[in-house]
Amino acid sequence: MAHTQVQLARGTSAQTLAYTGPAGEVTVNTDDWSLRVQDGATPGGRPLRTIGTNLLYEQPASGAILTAAAHQAAYIVDPAGPLPALTIVMPSAPNDGDGFLVVTTAPIALLTVSPAAGQSVDGAPSGLAASGSLRWLYRAADATWYRSGAAGLAAAAFAAATALVPLGAA
Repeated sequence: MAHTQVQLARGTSAQTLAYTGPAGEVTVNTDDWSLRVQDGATPGGRPLRTIGTNLLYEQPASGAILTAAAHQAAYIVDPAGPLPALTIVMPSAPNDGDGFLVVTTAPIALLTVSPAAGQSVDGAPSGLAASGSLRWLYRAADATWYRSGAAGLAAAAFAAATALVPLGAA
């Protein structure tokens, strides 16, 4: 099979985000293997988004701490029953505009969302309803995750769920 080999400009996240290339040039971030298209003016260019997401499926117990890996995009939380408490630590090394999604199959009464080192989280929830989801978007300019979804859990909803499915019941 005949082919022509093409090698794109590449570098780490720090190198890629500092680079301003000519309009139309495509660069490769070797930390997360994402592609960016240069516009000739914006340091780092514009990120190309992949189809699908980098997600993890978890079945945590109450009081668990889930720490998202660098560049992780989502958690599907599927506990055995309602969770009185869960902590999620946001991904480290996000790119500007990255999103992070949390989806749960059971109610979480107290959901704590903590930033990774050097970040902050705006709009942390207090809880999350069964079949609920929350999403955050990352802004690199101020290293902040901004919430962009509703939690939808009232204390009464959690109380009703735990009354119907006692914790520890098989």
